[in-house]
Amino acid sequence: MVSSKGQVVIPAELREEYGLDRGTRAVWTEEKGRLVLTPMTERRLDEIMGSLKPGPGELSAFDGIFEERERARKQEDK
Repeated sequence: MVSSKGQVVIPAELREEYGLDRGTRAVWTEEKGRLVLTPMTERRLDEIMGSLKPGPGELSAFDGIFEERERARKQEDK
């Protein structure tokens, strides 16, 4: 149930299972007509950071974007 202030109560079992403590940040997204709550726990942040790590011989996401922007800049100068 949504309160008059727009707050939603997460059952204790789910809070415990997903490590949700008071003040845990979370993000709401919409997927195929459903609202999805994704808590930004330490575990989730580690997963996100791990997915950004480049493989052997690959550019980091930052370096890839930087190189792409540099190519675009050179095209603009022509």
